[in-house]
Amino acid sequence: MATSFYDQNVTGRILVVDDESLVLETLAAILNDLGHEVVSVLDGQRAIEEAARHRPDLVLCDMFMPGMNGMDLLVRLKGLHPMLPVIVLTGHPQLDHAVNAMKKGAADFITKPFSYEQIRHVVQKNLQEQRLVHENQRLVAELNNKAVIEQLNRQLHQKISQITKLYTISESFHAFVDNGSLLQYVVDLASDLTDAQRVSLLTYDRRHRSLVMRAAKGVSDELWRKVCVKVGEGVAGSVAQNFRPIRVTSKDLAGLDPELERKYSSHSWLSVPLFIGGELFGVLNLTDKRDKSDFTEEDEYLAMMLAEKAGNKLENNVLYEGIYSNLLDTLRALVSTIEAKDSYTRSHSQRVTETALLVARHVGCSEEDCESIAFAGILHDIGKIGIQDSILQKKGRLDPKEYQVIKRHPVIGDTIIEPLGLIEAERDIIRHHHERIDGKGYPDGLGGSEIPLLSRIVSVADAIDAMTSTRSYREAQNEEYVLSELHEHAGSQFDPELIDAVLELVSEKKICLAPEGRPASASEPEREDVETVQVEEA
Repeated sequence: MATSFYDQNVTGRILVVDDESLVLETLAAILNDLGHEVVSVLDGQRAIEEAARHRPDLVLCDMFMPGMNGMDLLVRLKGLHPMLPVIVLTGHPQLDHAVNAMKKGAADFITKPFSYEQIRHVVQKNLQEQRLVHENQRLVAELNNKAVIEQLNRQLHQKISQITKLYTISESFHAFVDNGSLLQYVVDLASDLTDAQRVSLLTYDRRHRSLVMRAAKGVSDELWRKVCVKVGEGVAGSVAQNFRPIRVTSKDLAGLDPELERKYSSHSWLSVPLFIGGELFGVLNLTDKRDKSDFTEEDEYLAMMLAEKAGNKLENNVLYEGIYSNLLDTLRALVSTIEAKDSYTRSHSQRVTETALLVARHVGCSEEDCESIAFAGILHDIGKIGIQDSILQKKGRLDPKEYQVIKRHPVIGDTIIEPLGLIEAERDIIRHHHERIDGKGYPDGLGGSEIPLLSRIVSVADAIDAMTSTRSYREAQNEEYVLSELHEHAGSQFDPELIDAVLELVSEKKICLAPEGRPASASEPEREDVETVQVEEA
């Protein structure tokens, strides 16, 4: 097996500069554990004084500090000791900052939060490079200026390329909330970062103590179905058993017996573990670089970083899904409490949501918008929990004074959900589902395109359910009446394009306006008061 960078042991005197005491303590603990001598300071001026007194072998400095920032400190340190390797740390990674730091002489760039292995790898690599620089200074001095410049340019381009890849890993996972899509993205990104032609991600099946394929690139469907690796067997199984990466070169493969050489037909192989919450989640396998070269230490480092970031994102997704589910259950319980007070309002929110989703998909709303309707449609009347029962449960029409009270429920609903951190589209549905195209709605008197599209959709669905529901003072209206009302108030109360969409859905029998044709979940009549449709407004 190829000797990994993680197995090397080069120690030195390291100066750590950061204005946060906790970061200093964490870095000092890691570096001391690795056998280094550590000097910690809280600001750039003290770092200059310390470096002037006793030249360190390496410096770790934060980019953003009060007073002298990391870039200024980098320039000052390079002025004192031109060959001193300085590694810049930041909690706000931006590609242009990284490139600028490299141009000013930074040896490396680390984003916060960092891991033990990341600090270990970067420090070891730079100390090793520093040692090689010292050993070869005499030879480097004999090179002509042109050759030196060309070499430095190549190194700079290599550094920028590596920083770009690390930046891609750090910043690319935010949009993924679906773990299935995330796993395939990890595979595709691993291929792009390392130039591997075949990549697979196997997840750990604890019940059978085996690895099964969940995502792949460059792997045939037939092989995909067959892959099932027992823990301890083969390269991937060994990684799953020992929790450490394995990098196999063409030279390593040549030393295997013929049977194993046939089994591992690839010219080079890299496998790294992937963890969630400290537990093995799976193994990422990479084979066959396009240029037929071996996987390098840098490839191994990038693959480990990718696996670490993917594991963090997977864990966050699991936590988010649990919190989201609990939040939704709690809010649904509140809505159910409102609807349970009166048989006329039972299942109203569910029916409105189902109709709104049909309309949204028909007019081409994105899946993200449909998810917002599915979430906020259920909650659109949650503000009624703040309205007196005497009004909510009144038999018959509301008088004008009572109507003014119930008109407060969108604002009350918005106030209830404000601390929950919902996205703007979801809050808009709850606050603006009673606005009108002509600007005569409430609570904010918005008109036309000022009213968010999703709010306009829920408004139409709300009105349809109101008219097709039985009230204490009238029976549910028939299809002819509902169509007449929608036609009459298109352009004044309702978005006319949405009314056209509803009519198309009715003609396609996807929306049924006859009470007897509504789904079983809507069999209980729902009581909606005068604020829902024009004809019933006070």
